[in-house]
Amino acid sequence: MAEGTSKKSIYDPEPRELPTESHEPTRLTSLLRETRLETAQFFSMVKAHGQILVDKWIDTEKSFERLVKRTVPEGEKLAPGIIYVGVAALAGPIFMRKRNVAVRFVSPLVFGTAAGFYFLPGTSNVILRNIWGRYGDPKTIDNAKAQWENAKQAQRDMRKKVAEAVQELRMSMQEGRGFATKAVEEIKEKTPEPVKKVVEEAQVKAVEVTKDVSAKVADKKDKIVEAAKEKAKSLPIGFTDSNSSK
Repeated sequence: MAEGTSKKSIYDPEPRELPTESHEPTRLTSLLRETRLETAQFFSMVKAHGQILVDKWIDTEKSFERLVKRTVPEGEKLAPGIIYVGVAALAGPIFMRKRNVAVRFVSPLVFGTAAGFYFLPGTSNVILRNIWGRYGDPKTIDNAKAQWENAKQAQRDMRKKVAEAVQELRMSMQEGRGFATKAVEEIKEKTPEPVKKVVEEAQVKAVEVTKDVSAKVADKKDKIVEAAKEKAKSLPIGFTDSNSSK
C-alpha cells in the first residue's frame, strides 16, 4: 500500500445519519388539536349555560315562594283546597259537554273560580285584588267592597225588622188584640166615605141577622129542652131511677 492512501476496512461501521425532527405539524395533528379545542369550548359553554339555567331555576323557586307567601294569607292552607279547585276546573267541560264550544271553553275558568272562592276565599280575594290593582282602577274594588258591606248591612237590617214584626205579631196574638184588627183599621182609614157607609150598613145588617139567628136558636133550644123534660116525665119511674142512678 502507498503511504498517502488508506483503505477502509470492511469491518468498520458505516456512519449513520440521524433523522432530523420536523417541527411542522401534520394535517392529522392539526385536526385533532382543533377538535379538542372545539370540544373543550363546547363543554365550557354547556357548563356555563347549565349554571345559568340552575341559577334561573333557583331564582324562579325563590320568587314563586315569595309570591305564595304574599298571596296565601295566614291561617289558610293551599292543600287540599287547590286540589278541589283543579278537580272543579276539570269537571267544568264534563258538565257543559252538551253546550256550545264557547261555553265549554269558558267553563273551566268559571268552575275553577267558583271553587276557588269557596275553598280558598282569602287567596282568591288576594289574587283578585292583585289582578285588579294591575289592570284596573284600585278604587273600584274598594267601592265594590263598600257596596257589598252596605248590602250585607241592609240584609241584616231587613232580618231585624222581620224578626221585630214577627215578635210583635206574636205579642199581639198573645194579648188578644190580633193582627187582623190593625189591618182592618188601616183599610178603613184608606177606604173612601161611600164605601165606608156601605160597609157599615153591611156590618149593621150582619149584626141584626146574627142577633135574630141567636134568638131563634135560643128559642129552639128552649123548646127542645122542654120537650125533653116532658118526655122524661112520661117515662116509668123505675126506668128514670135506673138512669139517674147510673
